[in-house]
Amino acid sequence: MSMEAFNRQIEALRAEYRAGLPDKLREIDGLWRGLADGALQPGSVLDLRRALHSLAGSARTFGVAGVSEAALAAETWIEPYCARPAVPGPAEQAVFQRLLDTLKQTAA
Repeated sequence: MSMEAFNRQIEALRAEYRAGLPDKLREIDGLWRGLADGALQPGSVLDLRRALHSLAGSARTFGVAGVSEAALAAETWIEPYCARPAVPGPAEQAVFQRLLDTLKQTAA
C-alpha cells in the first residue's frame, strides 16, 4: 500500500469517527440527564464516566484533541462521584453541565 493510499484510509477513518461524534455526545447527554433528573441510579455515574473516558481516548487517537481534552475535563470532574451513593447537587450539576456544553461546542 502506498503512503498516499494509507493517508487516505486514515483520513477516511477520522472522518467516520467525527461523523459518529454526535451519537457519542447524545449517549453522554442522555446518561447525564437521566442522572440529573433522578431517572437513573447514582451507580450510573460509572457509565457516564466510562463513556467520557472512552471519548477522551478515542478522540485523541482520531486527531480530535480538543474533544479529548474537554471529555477528560468532564471525566475528571465526575470521577469522585463514582464512589458516592448520590449524584451531584444542583450547584454541582450546573458546573458539570458547563463542562458538557464545552465538550459539545468543541465537537461541533
